[in-house]
Amino acid sequence: MNKVYHWIFFLLLLAGCQDRTDSSYVITGKVVNSLTDGNVVYLSHSNGDELVNLDSAIVDGGVFSFHGVQEEPIMAYLRFNRYLDSLAVPVLFVLENGAMEAVMDTSYSSVAGTEQNNIFEEYKREAYRLDSLRRCLHSHYVEQVEKRMMDAGLEQSMCDEDFRLSSQEEKLAYRFIRRNHYSPAAIWVLEQMQSRFDEDELRSLLSGFGGRSKNAQILSDISLRLRNADKVEPGNPYVDVPLIEYSGRKENLSGYIGYARYTAIGFWRSDSEPSCRDMTKFGELYRAYGYRGATFLSVSLDKKRDIWREKVRTLGLPSHHCAAAEPDVIETRYALVSVPNFMLIAPDGSIDSRNLTVTQLEQRLQELLPYRARRDTAVSSVPDTTGFVKRSSI
Repeated sequence: MNKVYHWIFFLLLLAGCQDRTDSSYVITGKVVNSLTDGNVVYLSHSNGDELVNLDSAIVDGGVFSFHGVQEEPIMAYLRFNRYLDSLAVPVLFVLENGAMEAVMDTSYSSVAGTEQNNIFEEYKREAYRLDSLRRCLHSHYVEQVEKRMMDAGLEQSMCDEDFRLSSQEEKLAYRFIRRNHYSPAAIWVLEQMQSRFDEDELRSLLSGFGGRSKNAQILSDISLRLRNADKVEPGNPYVDVPLIEYSGRKENLSGYIGYARYTAIGFWRSDSEPSCRDMTKFGELYRAYGYRGATFLSVSLDKKRDIWREKVRTLGLPSHHCAAAEPDVIETRYALVSVPNFMLIAPDGSIDSRNLTVTQLEQRLQELLPYRARRDTAVSSVPDTTGFVKRSSI
């Protein structure tokens, strides 16, 4: 009988310990770099555009710890002051009740120990690996260009490899979100990767969220974008928006639509390398199809228009150039899933196709505007050396 009571007491004690663990959190941290000793590490939570410190601890002998209670899991950071980021990179993790172990290092930091963090850590490591491969590929690309060793075959193979790695990143994120709707980490991944998913994928992902997660702002934003997407589906009329011409004159999108011509529109940002690369290709399409019956309009989503104008001059881009008077409005009304982004409007003002890549735009133009003998009647808008747009025959 005493043995029975002993086991009952042991099981009750174990259950009590488990309850205490589940009702509070303990973070045991290790910093690999000894130079961080004596410095403060912060436990922070993102509140919109700023970080709010929840707690702080001093690194002593390369270790630190946090204790507390978290009513519901949230995304949090372990970090030093920004000027110490070179000593240990910040780490994003799920702050939830339970025992967690953190390791902060110069290249990669991690938090594991609880169910959600173990799953999130697995995702982060694979995402980090794929991102590292893409960064190495980009560095090699730049190096080959600078050494004048880049040829068409090598460039195509590197672009294909970048596309393969990018696709793996998207599939990885999609699987993580689908399998972890209950976790705030899924909301975070969705917010970071939303521009990489098409509308059907976004609808599928949104359908899985419930409970407290469904009130997240990013879900409301995506839902609004998808509702707007329904209004600009192919076949529907285009939505007129205010623009600012290269010269500074106010104009509307309607000023470029019609005239018995298709209108190809390229949305881009001048501080984006993919945007600049695709807009250069957009200029090539203008030279090939402008005289066949298409108007080409580049619409910058930059808020700093001086930088946009300088980039147009630097790249020597042809076609008509405008900046969005209200970039956020255009992104919302046209439900842009990413930038650069291309769309085609028919001569009657209906949307022919949207959310195209520059390659898809070229394919669509080939279908709609087959080759015919060139007539010198096309009009282009080319920035001159004074910075104004002038019309010239080609």
